Amino acid sequence: MATASSETSGLEMFCGAHNFAVNKLHQTGIDNSIHISMNETRERPGLDRLLEYSMRDAFYDSCGRWPPPRCHYDSRLEIRNRITDWATGHSVDITEFLLWIYGPFGVGKTAIAQSCADTLADENVLGGSLFFSRPNNRNDPDRIFLSLAYQLALKSPLLADVLERTILKKPTLITAARPIQFEELLVKPLREVEVIDSRIQGWTIILDGLDEVNGTDAQCDIIKIIVASIRDRTTPFRWLVVSRPEPHIQRAMRAKEVSPLVSTLDLPLSPQEDHEILTFFTRELEKIGEQHNLSPLWCSEADIAALVKFSNGLWVCVDTITRFVGSSSSLGPATQLRLVLSLTQTKSSSINPLEAMDSFYNLIMQQIPSQIISTVQKILLLNHVFIAAAAEVEHILELSNVLQLSREEFYAACGFLQSVLCVQNNVNDLGQVIHFYHASFMEYMHDKHRSEMFCIYGKSLDELQREVIERINEVHSRSTGDTPLTIITYPRTPPNNDDHFLVYYALVASLLVLCGHNPYCLISPSNAALLSKVAFSKIHSLLKRSPCAVAYAKQDQR
Repeated sequence: MATASSETSGLEMFCGAHNFAVNKLHQTGIDNSIHISMNETRERPGLDRLLEYSMRDAFYDSCGRWPPPRCHYDSRLEIRNRITDWATGHSVDITEFLLWIYGPFGVGKTAIAQSCADTLADENVLGGSLFFSRPNNRNDPDRIFLSLAYQLALKSPLLADVLERTILKKPTLITAARPIQFEELLVKPLREVEVIDSRIQGWTIILDGLDEVNGTDAQCDIIKIIVASIRDRTTPFRWLVVSRPEPHIQRAMRAKEVSPLVSTLDLPLSPQEDHEILTFFTRELEKIGEQHNLSPLWCSEADIAALVKFSNGLWVCVDTITRFVGSSSSLGPATQLRLVLSLTQTKSSSINPLEAMDSFYNLIMQQIPSQIISTVQKILLLNHVFIAAAAEVEHILELSNVLQLSREEFYAACGFLQSVLCVQNNVNDLGQVIHFYHASFMEYMHDKHRSEMFCIYGKSLDELQREVIERINEVHSRSTGDTPLTIITYPRTPPNNDDHFLVYYALVASLLVLCGHNPYCLISPSNAALLSKVAFSKIHSLLKRSPCAVAYAKQDQR
């Protein structure tokens, strides 16, 4: 990021801070820089609440998605320049205030959006950004405008003051309908400060992966709200929306009242990108070779050409192959490279653009030892279950405890998938958060026709159902009357009552979702028999008995 001088940095010096008071503001100099003097700090409970309900991990610079996908070595430079020229008002061919960039799976849409966000942030014209991700639980449509309002408040102290008063006066806006949130947290506050803080006029908002927002109706609603604000000039922003060309999004963008206000850019699969992919592979594999002290000849030009052809213009394939070859949990880059090259020898007449990724994902799963594959599937399944249930349990406990794994066992199992995901501790070190590099991997794991024996809906689901039911029954057998919850937690350290509650809470949440979450078959007779033995009457009393039950029940209601 570029660093502004102390004289001209303006409001950017306060990005990320909100506990301050603005006592004097005036414009001076030929650049109309805004200068602020402060002599006291104060609490900002309204903005704190806005931050609490924001999708912080979806921000362009969030540690939750770090390192983010970016365009490397000046790749995609032409399209990036077109976007940034439009965002800064210098484009001669793109004039509308809504720019929709669309393209199929894997063409690098997010990398382009991220690189543009970096550039616009450096130029101080990025108003806000959200990078949605379905498998990473960054897709709540009801938090979009809350998240944007918070980011805008960071850039404009005047707007922050207005939002602080607004939220304290109307705290229910946090859970209000999306059109009301947009009106009360964006339109009206902007109306108050837009004339004073004239920089707002040049800001761009980036929404990447709109197709991953939860609910097709919600996706269309977001488009309608944005377009209405452009038409009625209630917000001054340029809006960059990036997505796959899903039919419902196409219909929404091409509607009679919408299309005149939208400019579009298509990102098709094209062999024209091969030279950029060739450059990427060449440089990245050179770095991997240097890191492992390999001979410069360990990867030939023919090998790289085969990788380029196999990738077929899919940047997601390129990135995943690079991580796979450089994986630390392997027999070394040369062996990993040979495994990938073996896929390039397979001839197929299929024109399915997913075929290369499916064969590669199959290869990744095949490298997992047979005695661990079930554990890996259960980790992915349980992580998905919590996200699908919107329980956010993965952020308040260790997935490893629910699966009765030590931390070492958990990280070792996930290590076999480090080319498609990474594991991070959450901010309080209370558990593991799984971050997927691309939505396509879990799409593959969900589809039994694509992943076949590796699909998470199969034997692993049946086993996990049984294990969760058996653990709940075991807890119930140990907990009678006023006896505290007794659950074995991992690692084996003396747990407190809150630890017991968290694991039990997660087990119950898992039970409620797992037993109705198999799209391919009903619960097995043996698991149904176990389920019939669950003392459901105990669940409420045991949860209620915990001193932290009320706090987590409130969080679950969010």
